[in-house]
Amino acid sequence: MNYLCSLKRAARANKPFIELNCANLPEHLLESELFGHRRGAFTGADHDRKGLFEEAEGGILFLDEIGDIALPVQIRLLKAIDEKQIKRLGANHYQSCDVQIIAATSRNLLKMVQDGTFREDLCCRLAVLTVEASPLRLRREDIPPMIDRFLSQAANLISESTNRRHGFQIDNEGLSLLCEFDYPGNIRSLRNLVFELTSYVEDREWISVELVQSMLAQLRSRFAGFALTSDVPKIFDGIAEPDPYNDSVRIVQPVSEDSFLKSIAREGDVILPLELCILRREETFKQWSARAKRCSIEAVHEATGGSMRSAAARLGLTQNSLLGHLHRARRVQNQNLFDWEEES
Repeated sequence: MNYLCSLKRAARANKPFIELNCANLPEHLLESELFGHRRGAFTGADHDRKGLFEEAEGGILFLDEIGDIALPVQIRLLKAIDEKQIKRLGANHYQSCDVQIIAATSRNLLKMVQDGTFREDLCCRLAVLTVEASPLRLRREDIPPMIDRFLSQAANLISESTNRRHGFQIDNEGLSLLCEFDYPGNIRSLRNLVFELTSYVEDREWISVELVQSMLAQLRSRFAGFALTSDVPKIFDGIAEPDPYNDSVRIVQPVSEDSFLKSIAREGDVILPLELCILRREETFKQWSARAKRCSIEAVHEATGGSMRSAAARLGLTQNSLLGHLHRARRVQNQNLFDWEEES
């Protein structure tokens, strides 16, 4: 099996390797880019054009961010992979193609299949050999050699522009701090941070631990709301768990001691549940507001040792006022929220 795979790779070694980022194009342009078009197929199509499948004939087509492809394009892509046939936009006949597909995505395709936004049969065709790239926080041993490489790249860039040989070094304490950070943007975040560190030091000057601490503090502040976007890699350990009352994913509080939220929280702060960042399907703003109020009060109640009186004081409310907020939230959500009893 390995021998046959090696032969297949070798047979394509001198053939075209073409890359396309699927997230950069709307649906109709993506179809034209992949499969080509005939003259007159749409407004502006004044000549015949080959698609990337034809350009990559006999070679490899790398589709980056394949999770962003619309369902109609997924159907045509499935036929191209499964039957090795494509048809240009505006054409009447299919033509054969021999292209090996490599796909990458930052999305959870299995979750998208469950949601109906990605075809299950296409997912199965693509998942012949799956390679999962772990985030930097799960492979911290890779960070030191990456830092060395980025320091060399920064030095080379400066040398090219100034015609002087440069070099950068970082002390061990600063390196340890860099290895402990979670890097929300993974390798790109690490690279940008290293390049930014080099901009503050002179030639042959060491990057100090104080400078590293300062830059990491700025980075934490910069990415304080980064986890709200859907295309961000996971920052927290144990960030998601099944919700028995909902077929979607419920976001919960981070459980890791060195998690991102705890790293930016100050003493006395209350870390609120991350599910407040989710507006659930068919949920109105009024319902979300009631759920947000309930979740916030729950978090404060737990943080103050389970005391109703302490929770009310922490929120600047009386116990009666706090209970009123809970009852109004319960009416909106139409469910039992708490079993607390008013303290005497």
